[in-house]
Amino acid sequence: MSNDNGLIDEFEKLQRLREDIDKKIEEIREKIINLSKEKNIDILFGMNKKCSIKSYEKVVYPENKTFLIEIIRSKGLYDRFSSLNYSKLSPAIIKGEVGYDIISLVRKEKAFRISLKDLI
Repeated sequence: MSNDNGLIDEFEKLQRLREDIDKKIEEIREKIINLSKEKNIDILFGMNKKCSIKSYEKVVYPENKTFLIEIIRSKGLYDRFSSLNYSKLSPAIIKGEVGYDIISLVRKEKAFRISLKDLI
């Protein structure tokens, strides 16, 4: 009864494979971060690549942003952050350049960037 020339099954197989690979990548990423923390170093070396691990603060906004936008407007900051420009607002929150009432609506968490570079 199939009329897709096997494309749907192949697509489903690849989707599952991608999920498995993404899960494995995340597990290894966490191990890299933990090893970096344990050794208190920010560069790890493989056979062909070096891996740089940098920690940074990431602002996590509430799902419902209505109240946050209202406060930003009431403080006269809306023009600066209009359309809620997260790339501008996040550093301002991290630096404490906005009021506590705004900062209290978000949470900060440690995040990591991992990059690979050729050894040579």
